Amino acid sequence: MIVKKKIALVLVIALALVTALSFGACSSGGDSATTDEGTPPASDDQATEESTDTPAAEKVTIAMLPKFKGENYFDACKVGAEEAIEELKASGADVELLYDGPPQSDATNQNQVNILEGWIAQKVNAILVSPNDPDAIAPTLKKAQEAGIKVLTFDADAAPDARDLFINQASYEAIGTGMIKAVADKLTEKGYGPDKPANLGFVSSAKTDANQKAWLDAAKEVIATDEYSWLKIANEETDVYYPGPDETEAQKQSGTLISRMGDGADQIQAAIGLTSMATPALGAQYEQAAKKPDASKVTMTGLATPNALKDYIKNDSNPLDSGVLWSCMDLGYLAVETAYQYSIGTITADSTTMTTDRLGEREIANKEILLGDALIFDKANVDEFDY
Repeated sequence: MIVKKKIALVLVIALALVTALSFGACSSGGDSATTDEGTPPASDDQATEESTDTPAAEKVTIAMLPKFKGENYFDACKVGAEEAIEELKASGADVELLYDGPPQSDATNQNQVNILEGWIAQKVNAILVSPNDPDAIAPTLKKAQEAGIKVLTFDADAAPDARDLFINQASYEAIGTGMIKAVADKLTEKGYGPDKPANLGFVSSAKTDANQKAWLDAAKEVIATDEYSWLKIANEETDVYYPGPDETEAQKQSGTLISRMGDGADQIQAAIGLTSMATPALGAQYEQAAKKPDASKVTMTGLATPNALKDYIKNDSNPLDSGVLWSCMDLGYLAVETAYQYSIGTITADSTTMTTDRLGEREIANKEILLGDALIFDKANVDEFDY
């Protein structure tokens, strides 16, 4: 009797549980049901669709470090970098540019390292750097890589194992050829050639600057060819000046070189500036010189923006007849585009090409991306450029 009552009680409880579960199931279904947030829950199809959606892209922070700030060359690179950021944002990218560098009067490796350390601590996504000293900066760049930051160089390279990609403005050979062709063309107009050789002088930066050394080496290779063998560096120890990044010293040493220029065999007939600071300094020091060499017997050229040289080039009494460069804005633009695409995986270490809206396709070879050919500008076309 007791057993029958227990069985009956169990059946009643079980029936009550089934009823409750059935009621709960009905209440959770139907169009009027809501989630805890008061919104209808997703159907199975909706849940599947939402789970396969690509998550929203995270913000990409690109930090750009020039050799120094406050100079027209890197200012133009910054303009191009900012244009790339605006273009990326217009396409829906969440991207930010940080731009900082040492002052022009104190452009040391240590000052670059100090800025890099801050960005490493900040955990930016990518760093773009134009090193003042490619070897000395390498340990800090490797530290950034170890922290998971993409490290790219632009304008000037670092040790290859301390960066992922190098955005180069033009090949060293193209720059060397451009500078030698520029002075050769002008000297030929002034009566020099195989029957009347000419001596070359250079104003560089610091001896540790990789770009300037590579451009000088490329220029020496060009004048070693039969076509340009009438151009000479009589004494590299005395005819190549290294004022470093200090503008006052660049002006001073440019003035010294100009004082040695003239028509004689023991004088210099062509002066070449290897930096965007040195070349305008040559033009300025010629105009300030108390005793000027005959402008019809000498010539000057070098690397600088067209706007920095325009007044000298258009002045017939100044022998700074031409300039050599590339589009600084396009260099800054390409650098930022590369950093962004590398950060989000559009290009990888194995990619052989990359594409941008503004510049089209560029080849990636040996972890280097080349902007394009060198540009020679003189009186005939200098007004066509505004940078």
